[in-house]
Amino acid sequence: MDFFFKPQSIAVIGATTNPFKGGNAILKNLITGYQGKIYPVNPRYDEIEGLPCYPSVSAIPGPVDLAIVFVPARQVPDAVAQCTDKGVPGVIIESGGFAETGADGKSLQSSLINLSKTTGIRLWGPNCMGLVDAVNDHVFSFMDPRAFQAGLTPGSVSLVVQSGMLSAGFLVDIMTHGIMGISKVCSVGNKIDVDECDLLPWLIEDKDTAVIGLYLESLLNGRRFIDICRNSPKPIVVLKGGKSTKGAQAAMSHTASLAGNERITQGAFAQAGVVEASDFKQMMDLCRTLSMVPPRRDGRPGRVAILTFSGGAGIVSADFLETEGLEVADLSEQTKASLGRLFPEWMPVSNPVDLWPALERHAGGEVDVIGQALTAVLADSQVDAILLHAFVGNFRIRFDINDLAQQVNAAGKPAFIWLLGKREEAFQFYNEARNLGIPVFSEIGRAIECMAAVFKGKEY
Repeated sequence: MDFFFKPQSIAVIGATTNPFKGGNAILKNLITGYQGKIYPVNPRYDEIEGLPCYPSVSAIPGPVDLAIVFVPARQVPDAVAQCTDKGVPGVIIESGGFAETGADGKSLQSSLINLSKTTGIRLWGPNCMGLVDAVNDHVFSFMDPRAFQAGLTPGSVSLVVQSGMLSAGFLVDIMTHGIMGISKVCSVGNKIDVDECDLLPWLIEDKDTAVIGLYLESLLNGRRFIDICRNSPKPIVVLKGGKSTKGAQAAMSHTASLAGNERITQGAFAQAGVVEASDFKQMMDLCRTLSMVPPRRDGRPGRVAILTFSGGAGIVSADFLETEGLEVADLSEQTKASLGRLFPEWMPVSNPVDLWPALERHAGGEVDVIGQALTAVLADSQVDAILLHAFVGNFRIRFDINDLAQQVNAAGKPAFIWLLGKREEAFQFYNEARNLGIPVFSEIGRAIECMAAVFKGKEY
């Protein structure tokens, strides 16, 4: 797979001067970040975006490691055949119009499969958005170049997505919300050759990938996929589409995928230690959490101390913890005594720890209520993790995210934050927390789902 991820030269078949066409977007994206040789291919032009343009792949002087094809579907088989004659080892076919469209498209797709089988050329796609590598600033995709003007946020989560626009949507969401960084996004489309079983082993060995998330509509080689997941030293999160009858029908028209038996798939995932997601945002949250907080190896059951500014939010959190198989920690008497020194005399200390009376008592003073409460619960041997409810934009609730990161790292116990507050301050807080490796969530339930994945999932 190296020629897909680390090519020294790329041919863009279907390059164009038209700024509204995908063939132009692919070229601009390559010029922006890719450092290797770029060869536009189109017999109608002598030059595109300041680069010499070639009438065919065979006219390119020198070897080509990767070709990106974006021409009408009926022209794709001939373009791939030219690549085989040139000795190009891999092709990313980003054109649509194949088996997902009907009989004519199926015939075109079959000819591509035959080419791959008879020549050994590796084909990625078709009907896909290609590859984006945020760590190396590679965009092998026809995504609008304007989407990358703010820059990619490098991270350690890699995605394999059987949907083109979904992979683009993920990237735009990630880049503009600042919640997580990304390593690679692989949009595989119809998977006529390269599929998840080819990409997973490469990503498992990739030093820039810590967690792998997949959105799949079909498993072409279920047994091999499960074996790879079972032996993976890295967490794998899967969202499987096409679980219902209508969903399976939609998958067939989307990427020509046969969805398979959901009950069997679900059981196999569980046995292989796959973390299964039920929607897209949950998949992303699970991935980013597991990249920040590795699954526990110490056998701790997941006893949680809840630090909150709201009694109601503490109650809801306790309910979610029980639903997810975690525990509201029984605080030791020493911890209760330490916390009690922060509270007014009339306030009994229990878990969830409602900090508001303590914040009121010390309002305007020098006492760091949240920091001291955090110190007390982290020192408790009966506490395995912290769920902190935070509010930003209120000067009466002072909170130091750097102090929290230092304390939880020193204690070796993870902290998860549920955040409310003003939009601008919240955005800044998300970015600071991401850089410090602290997962932050806008929903209590999602925070606890991700906490459960850390404590109840497979040990890696």
